[in-house]
Amino acid sequence: MLFLIPLALVSLPVPDPETPESASFIVVNEFMATPTASATEAEGEWVEFYNRSGEYVNLAGWRVENQSGACFTLPTYLLPPGGYYVAGASSNRSRNGDYSPDFVYGGFSISSYGSLTLYNPQGQPAECIAYTAGWPVAAGRSCERVNPGWIGSMASSWASSVETYGDGDLGTPGDRNSVYQNSFADNTWAFIKAFVQ
Repeated sequence: MLFLIPLALVSLPVPDPETPESASFIVVNEFMATPTASATEAEGEWVEFYNRSGEYVNLAGWRVENQSGACFTLPTYLLPPGGYYVAGASSNRSRNGDYSPDFVYGGFSISSYGSLTLYNPQGQPAECIAYTAGWPVAAGRSCERVNPGWIGSMASSWASSVETYGDGDLGTPGDRNSVYQNSFADNTWAFIKAFVQ
């Protein structure tokens, strides 16, 4: 019990004990499933990745798959430590809700309820975000990870964005999430779970 006291004073990334690969430094940090400000819902969809490591990471070969098996693979890009990378369905700012994606994918969609599975270049699952009716996925609002170190498979690690971008949807594509928190107290349960299993 005494050794937990100094740990409580430091914010630590919490790995997902059920998915060892989730310790990967590239994580899904935010996604827009149901945009309303874009010309069509499909054109306004996007997903954001975050590098929580202290090193540059080449995104070449990282792959995202949805619940239907559709996927896209990221190109070569050196993502800096603490950097964000946004993949979206359209680069046309007059139609996509007015934001600039770093990469444009095709043949892929983000459902209102479904999953986003991130695979590393070796084909191993880094994490699976399976979001259901209990998740904070709302029309015109992105779903933001409260802290990139928190367990991504838990609904409590996510919240609806509260910051407006572009043509009026709420989200923070390419920037720190509007619901970001860095408090040990807010993630005590996840911290304990990671160390007792």
